[in-house]
Amino acid sequence: MKLRLIHYLAVLGATALAVSVFVAPAIAATPAPRLLAMYQPVTQFDPLESFRPTSVQSFIADADLEQLTGPSTWTIVDSNPGPGNLPGAGTGTWRLNQDSCSPAALVGGLACYAPAWQQGHGAPVVYGRIVHEADRIVLQYWYFYYEDVYSYQYPPNNFIWQAHEGDWEVVNVVLSADEEPLYVGYSQHCLGQRRGWADTTRMDDTHPVVHVAIGSDANYLSAGVHPINLACVPPAALAILAQLHLPAPADYAFEGGLAGPPGINGVVAPIDKIGDDHPSWVDFPGFWGELQYFHGPGAIGTVPFGTSPQGPAYHSAWSDPLGTLASWPVG
Repeated sequence: MKLRLIHYLAVLGATALAVSVFVAPAIAATPAPRLLAMYQPVTQFDPLESFRPTSVQSFIADADLEQLTGPSTWTIVDSNPGPGNLPGAGTGTWRLNQDSCSPAALVGGLACYAPAWQQGHGAPVVYGRIVHEADRIVLQYWYFYYEDVYSYQYPPNNFIWQAHEGDWEVVNVVLSADEEPLYVGYSQHCLGQRRGWADTTRMDDTHPVVHVAIGSDANYLSAGVHPINLACVPPAALAILAQLHLPAPADYAFEGGLAGPPGINGVVAPIDKIGDDHPSWVDFPGFWGELQYFHGPGAIGTVPFGTSPQGPAYHSAWSDPLGTLASWPVG
């Protein structure tokens, strides 16, 4: 009888434990807008920077939608496009071309693009995205700039430069499945850098500080002069510098104004959430700008040098966040 009672109590306890485990509420995940806001980066810009991240609407409103209709012929299809009616994937080769400025002009057309941005940029915007991959949560903060104008010398001048319309950059904050921050990854040219959360400079504990290089918009973990990863510098450009007995290029990111979440001593940048299928402009397969140009001294002059970038959905950091971050060196 005693053994039966003990057995009964044991079974009853196990059943009660199973029921309690079954009915115990799961820990609720933090809502996406709150999670993105909690870890929104603080971006610090060089004092001489001409641009800040802006909304795509302002850039699109200033651009012509063009389609490639020949080997090197671009035809205007819509002189007044809107972000909601851009072509989707598989519809041809497209670009958005700022109709009043050209990156082939002096110092990449900086004197034209900067006033155009100032006139029509509206409020600053950060485009936020959350990706659940394996046992990680990746918070992505996408930044769009009117133009990328990299100057070899500081302050920017017409000696040696590279320029293209439109520029997309991304800052990643990687969390564990239970939302503990693990590390960050900052985009830089064709690659980027990553660093453990504990070693990352932060404001108010949860907001990583990003030092944005003047002109190139590359994101760095500290202020100052940063050699550009040579893997991202075209061999032709390195050859020109070698002929001129000049060192490899560097980015300049000195301490200036701030932008980011409310409460900082700077410009507040609201977060607009984006995803794989929203808003519709995310799927636009075209280039965010016309051709890219390189300028060198003397006989080199100004020459076409590739295209402007495509949007976020066509970057490896979008399609394979963790794999892309793993390929970036630790900074």
